[in-house]
Amino acid sequence: MNAVSSDSENVLISGERQRLMVAHLAAARFFRRELLRANVGWPLEQLRDRGAGGALSTESTWKIGYAPDSYTRLTDHLREKGFDFRTLIRAGLTEWTEEGNAVDVFRDQLMLLARDERLDPVGFVGIGQGAEPAFEASPTTLIHRPSNALVGIEEQLDILTDGAFVVVVNDPLDAMAVENLGRMAGERWAGIPLCGSLMSSAQAKTLYRYTVTDTVIVALDGDQEWRRTAIASLPDLSYFYKRVRAVEIPEGHTPSSLMQVDDGAQRMYDAMVSTRPLEDYKPRRQHLPELQDPSPSPSGPAL
Repeated sequence: MNAVSSDSENVLISGERQRLMVAHLAAARFFRRELLRANVGWPLEQLRDRGAGGALSTESTWKIGYAPDSYTRLTDHLREKGFDFRTLIRAGLTEWTEEGNAVDVFRDQLMLLARDERLDPVGFVGIGQGAEPAFEASPTTLIHRPSNALVGIEEQLDILTDGAFVVVVNDPLDAMAVENLGRMAGERWAGIPLCGSLMSSAQAKTLYRYTVTDTVIVALDGDQEWRRTAIASLPDLSYFYKRVRAVEIPEGHTPSSLMQVDDGAQRMYDAMVSTRPLEDYKPRRQHLPELQDPSPSPSGPAL
């Protein structure tokens, strides 16, 4: 009896997982359509200004999209496609307001599909407006945990399985810049963004699963918060990769901004072939001077 119940439960979970993934694929198509049909706006400017304009091509493997600045555009669209509120809520695409209205979770953001260890579509990462944008991940759901999902593997699977080195960065647009350089240099590098989060052991394991090298590179720039986060990824990466290296992006630049200057591609290439162990960047423990015992000496002068 218990076995039958367990089997039925597994079928239900499997069926719901499939529905939630299909909802994410439908949402991804909607976001992509919204971006490609736009003529003006900050999403287009941000992509072009940072050298990611190639993502606007229908041939791009990066199917980046745009969540419109509207409360219900995605929800209304998916409802028209036959998805019920329960599925959209459980997928993390829609949420209820205090007034009882169903509204979109993501609004006015560039959108990238996040995938799990099987490369199934399980969530999104939203990218805000600006040179230093904020990132927003889908909430935890039946199929999605932010610490288990990654962006960029599916988009670069061809070069990863052909021997490209993973280059861990913070920003997805920097990841695209790394990929552009990697393809120009004979498919040597693939950029994988952490989108403002600390790498987990599950993410490191997923990365290793889809690479064929024993070396991973972490890109460090002038953002001190990112440097601390990147360096903190050393233990998890070291568990899977034999060599964990670091590349210093020239001062005042990120990979995407460097690739926009006249000699940027060459400077970026020179940096990428001059890596050092990430271990070298770990803060060293400082030895404090020994403190003298403040208690009076037994042989002190008599009163």
